Amino acid sequence: MTTAAIHAFGGENLVCDDTEIRGNKTIVSFGNHNIIHPKCRILSPGGGAILFGNHNIVEENVTIINRSEGALQIGDENIFEVGSEVFEGVSMGSGNVIEAKATVKGGTSIGNNCVVGTKCTTWADEDLADNTVIFGLHNDRRTQTPRSKEQISLHLKHVEYLKDVLKRFHAQKVYRSVLIIDILNIHGQAGIVQAIGVVS
Repeated sequence: MTTAAIHAFGGENLVCDDTEIRGNKTIVSFGNHNIIHPKCRILSPGGGAILFGNHNIVEENVTIINRSEGALQIGDENIFEVGSEVFEGVSMGSGNVIEAKATVKGGTSIGNNCVVGTKCTTWADEDLADNTVIFGLHNDRRTQTPRSKEQISLHLKHVEYLKDVLKRFHAQKVYRSVLIIDILNIHGQAGIVQAIGVVS
């Protein structure tokens, strides 16, 4: 795969330098205040864009893959915990948690406020309704209550804390303004872009 483009049109995103972001002339877009820890892999072998919203946390050794030509949309305030095995879903809403060693299989759509528990997995092409929790050895399902204002506030504080700590101990990606026009023309997205760079 070729080097992916990063479109960081939001503010104060922190993407650690040893994160692998690659694709086939792919746009990887971040909204505001996203935290991408070291050793993550954000890949698009299919060439489809990967579009993050705001205040997402992607922890160490997480792999996110878009194998399609269509865009993978990830909403706001999601957490991908350490070592989430593979996320190959087609969409994700907001306020979700993908716990350590969990797997989201290809074609899966995740609503809002869902949890995929530790070492659990979705089914391929599954649509997870809002507030669904997958848990246990047999990937059982239950419904949880919607997120409270306190939970949302705690998540935002967590983002600010991580931003401060990671800046001190990890180098960040450097954005360079090259290959912009060709990449945007391929995706037909020139009209939505405010600032874009290419990372190596």
